[in-house]
Amino acid sequence: MTLITTVHSYAGGVAKSATARDLSAALAQQGHRVLLIDADHQADLSVSLGVDVDEMFANADESFAQTIGPAVLGTGPLPDVHHVYGLDLMPSSITLYNLEKELKSDVSMVVGLRYALNEIRAAGTYDFVFIDTNPTLGDMATLALLAADRVLLPIPPNRKGLRAGSFIRSRVEKGHYHRLNPELQVLPPVITQAPNTTLARQYQAEIESLFGQILGVVRHRPGLYPTAMERATPVPVFDRGDGRAEIMAVADAFLQTVGAARVS
Repeated sequence: MTLITTVHSYAGGVAKSATARDLSAALAQQGHRVLLIDADHQADLSVSLGVDVDEMFANADESFAQTIGPAVLGTGPLPDVHHVYGLDLMPSSITLYNLEKELKSDVSMVVGLRYALNEIRAAGTYDFVFIDTNPTLGDMATLALLAADRVLLPIPPNRKGLRAGSFIRSRVEKGHYHRLNPELQVLPPVITQAPNTTLARQYQAEIESLFGQILGVVRHRPGLYPTAMERATPVPVFDRGDGRAEIMAVADAFLQTVGAARVS
């Protein structure tokens, strides 16, 4: 069975793309078959894995063809995947911004990714599919959340993170997203960018109280994460210290929460 999870927050700068990248890489290292989909036109996730289709292709149409855009619009198939660090990646491009404009003109297209992924789900090619969407409450977020079985919220321990996580949880469980995709469930969140301060610990306790549990804590590491981005290498591959241990612990907690076994 293929489980599709959208990693989401409408707040920017909460380590959303890093969480999607590193959790996917950690699960791939454990032997799981993982597909990672970049549905954010900023393409930070793709670039952080060394795949920059806007540099590879000078023509905008060619760049767009490397993304989920044609499959969502029904004008082409899902793109070929890039094999990186033991997982498969469907990259994004700045041209994916055009998809947002198309979604605004025809709201029925917000189910396009869900339909496109049905074939992958039916084939059982992957154990896990993760979708990284842009920080918005607009149509691109809806596109990704309608395609998913679960939503994972990266939440930094501060007022901004708590507010975003609480609001999205409410929309998934009893609001807008619940009406559109009633089977969608909210996973326990990942605490991201956590500094070692009393205030951060207070917010973490509040987040745990709100959600009942968390998948783990990823500490604020100002040297590790920018370097991983610059080297286009996921943290579980790049690091062998506490940073990797944190991500692997999140992966183990994710598997336990969704009822999947660790394969290695």
